[in-house]
Amino acid sequence: MNNLEYDYPSICTTRVIGQSLEGRDLKILKISNSDAGNAAVWLDAGIHAREWIAPAVAKYIADYISKNFENLPSSFTNKDWYFLPVMNPDGYEYSHIKERLWRKNKAWHGGQCVGVDLNRNFSYGWGGKGSSNVPTNAFYRGPEPFSEPESSAVRDILSNYSIPFKVYITLHSYGQVILFPFAFKDELCHDYIRLLEGATVMAKAIHECNGNTYKVGISRDVMYGAAGTSNDWSYGAVGIPYCYLIELRSKQHKFKLPNEEIKETANEILNCVKALMEFVDIRYFCIILPILRYPVKVAHLKNVTQVWEVKVIKEGQRCFVKSLDTTGAINIWKEEHSTMDVMVEGSRAAQVSGMLHERDIPFSVAIGDVSAMVDREQGETFRRNSVGIRPIMDWKHYHRLDVIYAFLETLAAEYPYLCTVTTIGNSAEGRDIKMLKISNGNDDNTGVWLDGSIHPREWITTAVVTYIADQLTRTYQSQPVSITNKDWYIVPVLNPDGYEYTHTHDRMWRKNRAKYGECIGVDLNRNFSYGWGEKDEEGSSEDPGNIFFRGSKPFSEPETDAVRRTITESGATFKAFLSFHSYGEVIIFPWGYTGDPCPDYVELLEGGTAMAKAIKETSGHTYKVGSTKDLMYFAAGTSTDWSYAVANIPYSYMIELRGKKHRFLLPKEEIISTSLEVFNGVLRLMEFIDTRCISSQSCVCPK
Repeated sequence: MNNLEYDYPSICTTRVIGQSLEGRDLKILKISNSDAGNAAVWLDAGIHAREWIAPAVAKYIADYISKNFENLPSSFTNKDWYFLPVMNPDGYEYSHIKERLWRKNKAWHGGQCVGVDLNRNFSYGWGGKGSSNVPTNAFYRGPEPFSEPESSAVRDILSNYSIPFKVYITLHSYGQVILFPFAFKDELCHDYIRLLEGATVMAKAIHECNGNTYKVGISRDVMYGAAGTSNDWSYGAVGIPYCYLIELRSKQHKFKLPNEEIKETANEILNCVKALMEFVDIRYFCIILPILRYPVKVAHLKNVTQVWEVKVIKEGQRCFVKSLDTTGAINIWKEEHSTMDVMVEGSRAAQVSGMLHERDIPFSVAIGDVSAMVDREQGETFRRNSVGIRPIMDWKHYHRLDVIYAFLETLAAEYPYLCTVTTIGNSAEGRDIKMLKISNGNDDNTGVWLDGSIHPREWITTAVVTYIADQLTRTYQSQPVSITNKDWYIVPVLNPDGYEYTHTHDRMWRKNRAKYGECIGVDLNRNFSYGWGEKDEEGSSEDPGNIFFRGSKPFSEPETDAVRRTITESGATFKAFLSFHSYGEVIIFPWGYTGDPCPDYVELLEGGTAMAKAIKETSGHTYKVGSTKDLMYFAAGTSTDWSYAVANIPYSYMIELRGKKHRFLLPKEEIISTSLEVFNGVLRLMEFIDTRCISSQSCVCPK
């Protein structure tokens, strides 16, 4: 740093912003052309002492900018750069001379040196889950926010000097991920889509540099929860609009990355920083402060069927909650990393709550009265059916199977030059599985697959798929080439038996209606061949009584076999596979059966980001984007893993629709708005696919 200041005095200056606990200087390097209109970029490293690669990368980037400043693009030179290569100098030195894997600073507590995790010592979210109040713990957060001189020195320069910081980057290792706020809570930050776009741009730049894949997302999804981090604080408290934590290499070597990989690692991060600077300058020129959301109190328990959000901290707790499902005490609606939504009958509420309390598993009421929600969701539909009047297809109500199939036939009759309806198979109980194909007949068209209601209780999926079919058909002549150069294969109800059963018997039925001894039903989205049976009970179940029962073998069910045959025997070249689910508001892609990134992770991330951005622009709703395992849970034998890996469909997505508030019982008043936002997302994906194929002269397909 001193050498750079000496060699390039016109742009480089060093400054001491504070001292560590043991009196070492906290030294920053500023690189600037002194233009008063410059925005500022902060880049720090070495907050965790053992992560040696982080300071090495930081000083590599500083060296590159200093030595090449005159020839760099304006996206570099129109910014003031602040580098703090070693935020934790005491720990850094200690890791060299005494304990290589030391993580914290060198704070004393109770007469012994135990250290504070400086990345748990910032004030925003301080003290939450993902940190510890035990001094000997690796994640010890300190006695209070900014108790440590190292973190308080960073606080002072970022928040007290009116420096117009636009970008904050903190370098860590290892993991090969790009993270953005928030890490301390489940709620998404207000600028999730914007931060996702920036992270996607960075991940793409790394991949184009050397083929290395960095996963993208919020910490709770891609890694774990963390409270009191510098990244959350810089975004949530200071208001810096672009805040990222980059976990560098390497999964193989952990913290002990070989010297031989320093330069290549540094170069890939330099390229990702270049890409981010260009993105920042092109896309946004104003600071948008985050809107903070706080939890609200839930209603008291009532003697009615309710949905509870159950907090699961340990894997043993998750297994316990799942076991309650098999006893009939609850009905699992959804599970994520740290929560599960379960439906509890009023008569069992006291029993289940007592069992949860015994095991210290907290819960809250998410839906106080399911029956009231069902009435609101269904509206007039059931009443009209009860008097023998078949409703006309619209998107103001949810409809039965006969209405949906009549709608498909009507489109084929009105638009015979575009639409054909075929039966691609029969369900376990003998119902037709009908598919609408929309095509102008061009031989060189590629294929797009859309399906809904593979899980029948997810009524909104069928509504959205039929809305897309209707819009594509009736506006076909005005659609862009990215729509008309494709054949659309649309299956609104992939599980017709289950779908009808949810209308006549059990609104919350998930599986098909195949009989397995005394049990009924297979989870069709665990019955596809790729990854089938992986992860044992965590990815699916071999128990016929479980809602995640995978069936006796891959494609044991006529519904999944119909999908397999239709796609593999059609002769079409499919480019996109879109399976619609609810609820969650996420766009996910392979893999579900493993946490490893798929070969085309970055490409699928880009496509998912394009869809999420279009949805956000349409309605303001935020859909998260990432792999199935990262955003939800292990799921083995899914249709998207199979379509990507076996059917070689390069853009394979599962789209979890609205809504987080109403769960499966989305009111009919939200059908059209949900359908419109997703329709625009699909249109944007088609545009993205064609642009990518043209620019690369061929589509990126699985290796």
